[in-house]
Amino acid sequence: MPDHENRLIHELSPYLRQHAHNPVDWYPWGEAALARARDEDKPILLSIGYSACHWCHVMERESFDDADTAALMNRLFVCIKVDREERPDLDQIYQLVVQIMRRSGGWPLTVFLTPALKPFFGGTYFPPVERYGMPSFRTVLNAVADAYRQRRAEVESSAAELTRAIGEVTRARAAPADPPPDVAVQAAAKLATKIDERHGGFGDRPKFPNTMSLDVLLRAHARGSEGALEHVTKALDAMHEGGLYDQLGGGFHRYSTDERWLVPHFEKMLYDNALLVRTYTDAWRATGHERYARVVRDTLGYVEREMRSPEGLFYSTQDADSEGEEGKFFVWTPAELEAALDPDEARAAALYWGVSEGGNFEDTGASVLHVNRPIRAVAAQLSLDEARVKELLESARGKLFRAREARVKPFRDEKIIATWNGLMIGAFAAAGAAMGEPRWVSIASAALEAARATLFRDGRLLRIAKDGATASIEGFLEDWADLANAAIDVHEATLEEAPLAWAEELARGALARFWDEDEGGFFFSTARDDLLVRAKDTYDNAVPSGTSSMVRALLRLHAHRGDAELLSRAERTLRGLTAQAMANPFGFGYLLSALDLYANGPVELEVVASEGDAAGDALIAAGRRELVPDLVVRRLAPGASAERPQKDGLATAYVCRGRSCSAPVTSPEALRGALFA
Repeated sequence: MPDHENRLIHELSPYLRQHAHNPVDWYPWGEAALARARDEDKPILLSIGYSACHWCHVMERESFDDADTAALMNRLFVCIKVDREERPDLDQIYQLVVQIMRRSGGWPLTVFLTPALKPFFGGTYFPPVERYGMPSFRTVLNAVADAYRQRRAEVESSAAELTRAIGEVTRARAAPADPPPDVAVQAAAKLATKIDERHGGFGDRPKFPNTMSLDVLLRAHARGSEGALEHVTKALDAMHEGGLYDQLGGGFHRYSTDERWLVPHFEKMLYDNALLVRTYTDAWRATGHERYARVVRDTLGYVEREMRSPEGLFYSTQDADSEGEEGKFFVWTPAELEAALDPDEARAAALYWGVSEGGNFEDTGASVLHVNRPIRAVAAQLSLDEARVKELLESARGKLFRAREARVKPFRDEKIIATWNGLMIGAFAAAGAAMGEPRWVSIASAALEAARATLFRDGRLLRIAKDGATASIEGFLEDWADLANAAIDVHEATLEEAPLAWAEELARGALARFWDEDEGGFFFSTARDDLLVRAKDTYDNAVPSGTSSMVRALLRLHAHRGDAELLSRAERTLRGLTAQAMANPFGFGYLLSALDLYANGPVELEVVASEGDAAGDALIAAGRRELVPDLVVRRLAPGASAERPQKDGLATAYVCRGRSCSAPVTSPEALRGALFA
């Protein structure tokens, strides 16, 4: 209803602004809404979502844009809309409501609260009419409002019980324990029981990338675990050959709706692509397979092309929908192939990417592009040699990409989110260092500087920026932690001191704001009056938990700085979570990587060579090329250390573990032997 306008029109969040023309009398989360609920003794209808969420758009079209439904909402409730990317602390707390009620969490999240912010009922998507075995949204609205008016004592009791349960979940603790030295190997053995041996990855439908669990398997491989690498490569091959991967433009969609990685939910999230770049980079290090390097190149190419802001930071998401239809931008019919390609190209493309009459995407008649058969099979069917088929497919890929660019693009949420930028900055830096791509390292360095200039003010970190403006939302633990890790990544890729100094400043700022002096560990947010509980964040979801990311930053800083205080905070946190992580590695992948670092220590590569010495550069590049968990690289000037002399006046490398160092080596081949001795 474009002639209607509510309070959300003044918000920075594109998701909130998307709802600014609903006839619902939406409030953003804040004192104005909470005070009205208290003053009028009305229950709160809290709706949480994000701009790339397909079902959020569906519920908006079906219910929030409907005048009669909106009138019912306005009469019975104080209606508050929240962007979960702006306020993940609220989302974290109120997602627990539906989980405690034994419902599946997700978005849109719909929770009903008392004016004291205590939840008493919740769910996710509700249809406009009864279907899918679910009541209609209007039925839910009337039933909830009636319960609040007519059975108030029952509602208050339910709200108190849910609030108590949320507090217990967020405060759950285990007895401190020391991690075993073979953390990754033990965790990998448990993760292997959840592997889908047929299709790759973990579990059944829907299929998520689960990069952090794959990273544990890669660590286990590096520690000598048999079979771990095969599980990783099967998953990565299935993902990048399936519809989860954008075969034309690069980059990954959010998840697959089926177990075969064929049909995705088409939104693209910055964080998924950052985490997948790291995993594919490490898989390339472990195997040397060019296909993984290409995925990294094409994914970072997509991010640079589509998701990079003018100041060098990264946007948050791209929508699943365009022109009101999910996936319309990405799918193809045979007729569309024939219109864009030469006949030989169209035949090869249809066979290779699985485009057929009838399609594979719901009942649209269109197909999600995926690797339908090997090139050799396409060549055999077309009676062509493989080299010719590769030429046809490369030509077709470029033409189809250009044709697709003329379509209406999915909406892009141009919020700059600190934590996700940290993940992507780190991905550019790590991939650039490993693959010897200085351009990627330069992009990471520039983005880190832009993040500091844009989001860091007088020692305070802000979470969100957009169009040159910053929202007054204080950074959460994950924002401080992921930017600290990104700064360490940039230091390790450039060996410059300034990024490491900022990483330490961020880590100490986080300790001052989030450290729990009484019980140890980290709170998700600073203390706030509008939070039902002050929760901790230990469990990995789509992104690493703030706790695991912070601990990893502290351990890495200790490896570089030798600061005992940083180590002690990390140690206390890890010992408190070891039992839980070892019992349930699937939910603690990032923390397990930190536990593995704590249990085994870093590997230190010290190269004694002058700046500009090509042989020294070659030694550093050779070390970065290998899959060595937690490699710390240092460059020393000749004569700077009596314990690290050059050998025969040549650029010389030493590999150290704990207090033991290798003999000096002067060639990349000898260095590889020392790294894997």
